[in-house]
Amino acid sequence: MIRVGGRGSGVGGALGFAFVLLLIASSAASAQQRDTTRAVPDSTAQRRPPTPSPRPAPHRLPPQVVTGTRLTAAADEKTPAQVDVVQLRGVAPGPAAAADALGRLPGVSLFDDQGSRAQPSLDLRGFTLSPVVGVPQGVSVFLDGVRVNEPDAQQVHFDLLPMEAVERAELVRGPAALFGKNTLAGALSLTTKRGEATPVLDARAEVGPYAYRGGHFIASGVRGGFDEFLLVRGSSEDGYRVDTPARTASAFATIGRRGDSGDVALSLLAARDRIGQAGSLPESWMAANPRANYTLGDFFAPDLTHVALRGEHALGGGGARLRGNVFARRNATEQFNVNVGAPSTRAFVTSTSRGGTAELSLPTWIGALPLGLTVGGELARSDVAYRVFDERSLYADTLPADCDARGLCENARVNQTDAALYAQGTLTLFAPLSVTAAARYDYVRVPFRDLSTPANGGTSTFSRVSPRVGLNLALPGDLRGFAALGSGFRAPAALELACARESAPCPLPFSLGDDPPLAPVSLLDAEAGFDWEPRHGIAVEATVYRADVRHEIVFAAARNAAGFFQNVDRTRRQGVELSATAALGGGARVAASYTYTDATYRGTVLLASAIENADSARVGDRFPLAPAHRATLSAGLTRAVRSTLLDGELSLRAVSSQFLRGDEANDRAPLAGYAVAALRLAVERPRWTIAADVTNLFDRRYATFGVYGANPLGAYPGQYSPGGGASVERFLSPGYPRAVTVTVGVRR
Repeated sequence: MIRVGGRGSGVGGALGFAFVLLLIASSAASAQQRDTTRAVPDSTAQRRPPTPSPRPAPHRLPPQVVTGTRLTAAADEKTPAQVDVVQLRGVAPGPAAAADALGRLPGVSLFDDQGSRAQPSLDLRGFTLSPVVGVPQGVSVFLDGVRVNEPDAQQVHFDLLPMEAVERAELVRGPAALFGKNTLAGALSLTTKRGEATPVLDARAEVGPYAYRGGHFIASGVRGGFDEFLLVRGSSEDGYRVDTPARTASAFATIGRRGDSGDVALSLLAARDRIGQAGSLPESWMAANPRANYTLGDFFAPDLTHVALRGEHALGGGGARLRGNVFARRNATEQFNVNVGAPSTRAFVTSTSRGGTAELSLPTWIGALPLGLTVGGELARSDVAYRVFDERSLYADTLPADCDARGLCENARVNQTDAALYAQGTLTLFAPLSVTAAARYDYVRVPFRDLSTPANGGTSTFSRVSPRVGLNLALPGDLRGFAALGSGFRAPAALELACARESAPCPLPFSLGDDPPLAPVSLLDAEAGFDWEPRHGIAVEATVYRADVRHEIVFAAARNAAGFFQNVDRTRRQGVELSATAALGGGARVAASYTYTDATYRGTVLLASAIENADSARVGDRFPLAPAHRATLSAGLTRAVRSTLLDGELSLRAVSSQFLRGDEANDRAPLAGYAVAALRLAVERPRWTIAADVTNLFDRRYATFGVYGANPLGAYPGQYSPGGGASVERFLSPGYPRAVTVTVGVRR
């Protein structure tokens, strides 16, 4: 049964919002005292020939550098953690540019279980970051300090992120007290651009295969002491798979004011997409036609409005700064799934979130030793409404008995409260050595209300203190290292709590009810690493880590399009991450990385599978879709010819074999490993740019995702035979074929 608790109080929330609003008001007042906005050189905006310096290859910050606060992109060079700087320039355009940029990083692999390139999933250290409902998440994502993991299932929609507006993107690996719940493999922090004194107008148009058309318009500058930034973005394509059109449209705007001692900014993001989904294919179908669609008509349509107000204010002359934000976010989605052997489902999920964060950064002393201290807190309320309808289809002409005359089968509300306090301090013991200690307290309350069957309601509460401690050592010769021990925490999402009964698996997208409670996920992480710069332009980095997880939440597929969530007592991730970059003479550059990821079960567990009499997973069996070996290699050249900048880069991404979902015991043949190449060529002039991006350069045929499932439709092209039985086979998602996208841009 779901644990029942008492009511939450709104007094603390009101006081918290009042505090943050007071902070932002004081920031605005200080900004009015004196406008200090200055012209900042910007190679993309100034009317002069581009600089002949080479475009940097994907790289990571030295492992001892981490975002010093939740609410800024400032870095604290003495905090022991590993941070990747995500290179945004040169990413192939498309609705999932954020995922593509992350896919360049060491140890990150992409797979596609929805059959649309607009909705890829990522694997990092054996944890998942995905837009798919039903996939347990392990990475938290923040936009200007606001968490954008959706409250119903903690998923992230890459197609809704305004990547052309992002100035800096950092992937902090491992658990971190500043970022809180769901930060198991890491946290992605996105900081957006602001208007500068030099005005910018930038327009781009893109064309590609399968009727792809896209583009954006950017305008920014400073007027009347206020900085302004505007992005309008849209795209349309028919899709590689049959009946997988994708239409995206978004707008992002920021207006702010900077002052000597304060800063305040208001941002608005609006996005509306409609994405056709083909899902995975029976292997027999894929061999005949990889473009086929097993269940025609599936789609996902989000409608997002996101408003955030942020500010900061200097306190006195000692370097102390007070920061805060408040936000409101609403995402109304419609998802339609055609289910073979069961009625189709149409789900309407509306999530409305609001909240705020406040933190104080305070340089101080313990005796003669300098201490950098950050303390903060956050509070958020998320109201989620679920309405799921069953619909008759070719495969099912009757509806379940528990649905009403309209086909409404699920009608539920969740009003979730998240609260947290955190603190982090970095003490410099002597010039090369510093120690960092951090701790975070999280409280999560999830009341579930079934409006159709009130007896199914209940409330789950979770709380945990997550500490972290580490050392950072800087040695002569630009050799720096770190070691850290920390813990992480993830509370079960509302959807997971309401779909956790093996005897009543949930038809996708979901079915909610009175299910046994799930335990929260906890993680103990130990890692160490170093970076070395033997000379300018050459960097070598290495990290080893081990994370032991208790009560991992997994989705067990009981049959096609149905399953349930359950805890797995013990699992482990451990591995090695290596990377190197070198800037060579004449504008040439090279970069390479290799990672080994060992994601395994540490106990015996029997997970539901479509495979008849599937064996239990045992100690040492690998997690599905978590390849052990991943490698990247790239070589580029940038040359200036008078006022023209020529740039080219050839890159290769390789992934080893990986087991399919449903084969947790690793008894069956895995997906074959694959390697794909990409090429980018660009010509830049002061006022225009033309670029060509070629993905899957050699047009390799491969699969990125696999799951075992029953195939009632039989051999391609397939005809449904009710009661005729169904063979179990591998369902695979084909990789995207070779695609050439051409981008033309003008600016002034």
